[in-house]
Amino acid sequence: MLPPSALPGISPTRGEIGSCVAFTIAAETPSDVAAREALLDRAMGPQRRRKSSEKLRRGRLPSAGLAFVARDAAGAVLGTVRLWDVRLGEGRARALLLGPLAVEPSLKGAGVGSALMCHAIAEAESLGHRAILLVGDAPYYARFGFSADKTGSLAMPGPYERHRFLALELVEGALDGASGVLKAAGRRQRSTGLETAA
Repeated sequence: MLPPSALPGISPTRGEIGSCVAFTIAAETPSDVAAREALLDRAMGPQRRRKSSEKLRRGRLPSAGLAFVARDAAGAVLGTVRLWDVRLGEGRARALLLGPLAVEPSLKGAGVGSALMCHAIAEAESLGHRAILLVGDAPYYARFGFSADKTGSLAMPGPYERHRFLALELVEGALDGASGVLKAAGRRQRSTGLETAA
């Protein structure tokens, strides 16, 4: 569950950067795909496609209803986050894999990423998902309740830094006994050349 201190003073769907640039968070649409991909390239560079998390996303669609963008008043994409269905090892237990979370580089630290995280977590919980996993900066994601406490018996399908493999249980005990390598479990994507919206 999202700690109340995660985003003081900012709604999970509307925010304000500084005192002059407003943004909204909405479901990603097909018209956002090119802008999202360009933003990801600017924010994360071309190496983003080589990460172990990408192995779980490749050829899949985000989990239904869990792909979001932050837009400014003119409709420009300022940030993005998507969540993906994964299976926990060989068992039947499932969870979500969050990522990538990216914000326009000039707006880092302005609250866009935090608003996207709060919105994504709240939506995942409202849709009945039980847990969210990610690979990321532990001090940043701790504010949203993520930690490595429940990932010790789980693994990513490729190289990753174990201390950056984090989880948030949306339902207490959802990851108890979970073990093994994460496997992609989401809807398959039709080949179009660009990743499509959810």
